Amino acid sequence: MTFAAHLAAYVALSTTALMLLRRSLAGAELGELATDPRVLAGAALYAASFGTFLLALRHFEVLTVFPVFLASAYAATTVAAAVFLGESLTSGRVAGLLLVGAGLVLLAR
Repeated sequence: MTFAAHLAAYVALSTTALMLLRRSLAGAELGELATDPRVLAGAALYAASFGTFLLALRHFEVLTVFPVFLASAYAATTVAAAVFLGESLTSGRVAGLLLVGAGLVLLAR
């Protein structure tokens, strides 16, 4: 599995997990969360993303895996939160995403 494949899997799994978890928390009572299918699916996806992260660490340098995976997940989660949860994507957040993108380009060199 290539670095890009590990990264794509991690970002897709972790971002989807966070969207499911956030949706399930809206207005839910704490006791309901243990049986909410969205919480269970989100937790399973988040665990799978962590597994993907560990697999990547087996094959690639931690100095590359850690910052690239986290920065990519940050960017994907920010965009997904705006698109799927209706959270505001302010000019400051867009600037932050651009800086994260610039950082990713520098890390890839």
